Amino acid sequence: MLKKIDHIAVVVKDIDKAIKSYTDMFDFKVLEKREGPGGEFVSVMMQCGDIRLELFQPLKTGNSFSRFFEEKGAGLHHVSFATDDIVKELKNLKAQGKKLQNEEPISMPDAKIAFVHPSAAENVLIELVERG
Repeated sequence: MLKKIDHIAVVVKDIDKAIKSYTDMFDFKVLEKREGPGGEFVSVMMQCGDIRLELFQPLKTGNSFSRFFEEKGAGLHHVSFATDDIVKELKNLKAQGKKLQNEEPISMPDAKIAFVHPSAAENVLIELVERG
């Protein structure tokens, strides 16, 4: 069962300018800054109250963030929903015939994630995340 929106992800052209914009406008604070595998992108997780925002700046071509930026420019990339049981969520979606980008969760240092194809959700990329 979904619990809440975990975060909203945005692809940006210049992550430092984006950090400054969100900090100045809404007093977001940077929680974590990290580089993607192989230096493909840099990301920043920011928070303001209960709202979490993840910014991605593509650094190399050929990955999903750079393709997104090339096709659409900066903007909303995905919405992430928190769940207690990501495997159960994926099984339920698959049973409904929904197209998944990941049929099995991907293990990250602090979470398990999986993506639901945009065609399953009115052209919105959905990330499921199970933390802890």
